[in-house]
Amino acid sequence: MIGSGRTELARTIFGLTPVDAEMFVEGRKVRLRSPSEAIAAGIAYLPEDRRRHGLVIEMSMAQNMTLAGLNKISRFGLLDRKKETLLANHYRERLRIKSPDITTAACKLSGGNQQKVALARWLAVQPRVMILDEPTQGVDVGSKSEIHELIVQLAEKGVAIILISSELPEILGMCDRVAVFYNKTIAGVLPRSEATQSGIMALALGHSNAVYG
Repeated sequence: MIGSGRTELARTIFGLTPVDAEMFVEGRKVRLRSPSEAIAAGIAYLPEDRRRHGLVIEMSMAQNMTLAGLNKISRFGLLDRKKETLLANHYRERLRIKSPDITTAACKLSGGNQQKVALARWLAVQPRVMILDEPTQGVDVGSKSEIHELIVQLAEKGVAIILISSELPEILGMCDRVAVFYNKTIAGVLPRSEATQSGIMALALGHSNAVYG
């Protein structure tokens, strides 16, 4: 539930909130003291508020898509516009983003297309772990289905997905394991076979002795 500590955990994993803890990515111990270190370790983070934290809405689609991976399209500190265009067009087609062209400002796009642009930014850096905080919030049904399809494809390719959602049907339909937060603590972890709406809600409300089924 909102305020339970789930977003705080995501920010910690991504290096936005310093913490004294051990973290491992693919069995390798990493120190994540900043987002740049998290990105270098293969971690990407799509925040809940895409307009405030997920996009620079005044910038173009192409600029937003390549912002996290400028090193891939730059040489000696100079941006290669041709590479930027090729990369942006690739993800525009792959994610079926509806816009006049890649120079369209992000603020001119619908909510669903803005979210796809935000996702494209992180796909471009080819992460090993993707933290998705409410990735389908405020998007239309069609875009939600396409985002779910993309998440499944990424998981099938071996990308670890941490999906944060307050929508129980989304959690039950997408997740292999469900970690439920209550009062800044993980109250329980349920495998898909044991995860039910009633069991999840019981843990989310602090009823640790709930019976699942």
